[in-house]
Amino acid sequence: MRLSIINITIIGLLLITGCSTKDKNSSKEVKVLSVKETKLNAGIYNVLEGSSQVLWECEWLGGARHDGSVQLVSGSIDISSSSDVNGKFIVDLNSMKCFDLKNEGTNKKLIGHLKSDDFFDVTNYPNAVLELVSGKNISGNEFKFNGNLTIKGRTHPITFKGTVTENNLSYDADLKLIFDRSKYDVRYRSASLFSDLGDRIIADDVKLTVKAKFKRDSKI
Repeated sequence: MRLSIINITIIGLLLITGCSTKDKNSSKEVKVLSVKETKLNAGIYNVLEGSSQVLWECEWLGGARHDGSVQLVSGSIDISSSSDVNGKFIVDLNSMKCFDLKNEGTNKKLIGHLKSDDFFDVTNYPNAVLELVSGKNISGNEFKFNGNLTIKGRTHPITFKGTVTENNLSYDADLKLIFDRSKYDVRYRSASLFSDLGDRIIADDVKLTVKAKFKRDSKI
């Protein structure tokens, strides 16, 4: 009987100790690192072409994917004293590259097809244009932008998000865009038009990542 009392006492002490430890740990405050809010300073900022790039990615419904880049040939943003943002970016579709295909012949064949009228018809529409009409800080260095995207002579509104970081008299931007290619008459094996191609259907959504550096125009 005495041993039973001792065992019960020991178990009770262990339970009390465990609960005390749990309460102690749960009372600890979790520190969350905050990102400093980026404030847009008024002025005109031009893209540094050699330090900027546009990456693209597309997928087949069967799981295959391709990725690459196109060259950002010009771009600028105009920030007003009230932090309104507008700007324009021009991409040279003739500069299109593919990263994932290592075989030179296969790579060249894909790029040639993407430049053909099955896709972007680069001969007649050599450039794609993104115009910014507004931008708003939503949290820390994250912004939401509204604009218009023009491909193959067709223009549609687009909304996207990205981060903007201040660096002395310049800004670094990392923007993420997704556009529906079928809206721009890029309809080869489009999921919106064909239902009998199985895993050969190419997803309509094309992902773009714009990594750009902007420097303030010293002449303004």
